[in-house]
Amino acid sequence: MVAPLFTHAGQDLLVQSVLAFSARHRSITDPSWTRTAMKMKGKALTGLLQRIRSPDVTADVILDPQVPATMMFLCLYEILDNGDYRWVFHLRASQDFMRKRQQLALPSSKNSAFGSLAAFSERYFAFQDVISRTACGNSPIFGLEYWQRPDHTEDIDAWMGCSPAMASVIFKITELARTRTRDTSQEDYEIQVEELDKELTLVSSNITVVEAMDENVRRCVDLKKTSVQIYFHCLLRDADPSTPQVSQLVIKVLHSIHDLIQQGSAAGLLFPLFVAAVELDPLNDDKIFAHGDQGTFLSGRQLVLETLDAMVGLTLANVERTKAVILKVWRMRDLHTQKDSPLLVASDSNDWNTFVSPYTQNLNLA
Repeated sequence: MVAPLFTHAGQDLLVQSVLAFSARHRSITDPSWTRTAMKMKGKALTGLLQRIRSPDVTADVILDPQVPATMMFLCLYEILDNGDYRWVFHLRASQDFMRKRQQLALPSSKNSAFGSLAAFSERYFAFQDVISRTACGNSPIFGLEYWQRPDHTEDIDAWMGCSPAMASVIFKITELARTRTRDTSQEDYEIQVEELDKELTLVSSNITVVEAMDENVRRCVDLKKTSVQIYFHCLLRDADPSTPQVSQLVIKVLHSIHDLIQQGSAAGLLFPLFVAAVELDPLNDDKIFAHGDQGTFLSGRQLVLETLDAMVGLTLANVERTKAVILKVWRMRDLHTQKDSPLLVASDSNDWNTFVSPYTQNLNLA
């Protein structure tokens, strides 16, 4: 979708952002590219701001697909660079820009190659929002209405590793947990949880044509479904690592991730790996994975750390930032298990809100 734009004149802004991101990705293994990446990003960002901050922004600028695509690559750059609050700036700016674009876009433009690039950029940002909010529980930037648009098919989006319907369920889980204590009786809350559980079960049971035809896609999609189940139970049913259902699902996720990594596939694994890692039981983690033919075992934590190391360079995510957060969660769990210094859990909180959410602000998990 991006390559065709390079054959047209006037696409310097997009080219600069792609080169900046590519240089930053290269700098992960070759630090000599760091300065070049910074210079390219500066030029791309300056050019973007000149276009969208002009007091007389025209419809041509708003409808230009290279603008949201440039935002996307600059967002990817910031995720790789520091993985902090700066990538969220692009997320917020994109939502406002895409809203204006929706108001102006002609129906025919959505079917063109350029229109497809703009649509992909919008989905990229919407999914970044919905999947990354699972960790911290912040209020949404892209609303639920995005995932419930009638023009969205129920097919699996290979980049997301799930369907729009599953993204909608993830959105609802996060929102129900976020608004749990706001004028909602316990009875009403439990009814909503049951309804959402049924929806999750229904969406998880759907097997699309893409899944049926491609074994790797099916395994990645199954992995996403299983990790969403862990998230659902921990966030809405107050489960924790010692809950039998959670511990079984965590082991299942880690084994599936290990198999995919062995096949050289690392795309879309960050969210499942994160969910499984932060819900590992520190008191029952010594024999998660059989290692070789020697009768030895890897602990869940060892397996997570080895997987994170294997993902470096194979994913567009900031593996180091994710690793730092996971290690922080583990330290807090270890402190909690020590009799001399237990971590107090508020009566109106749960395991996820106590051990995970406080340390995941602006963490990217897409």
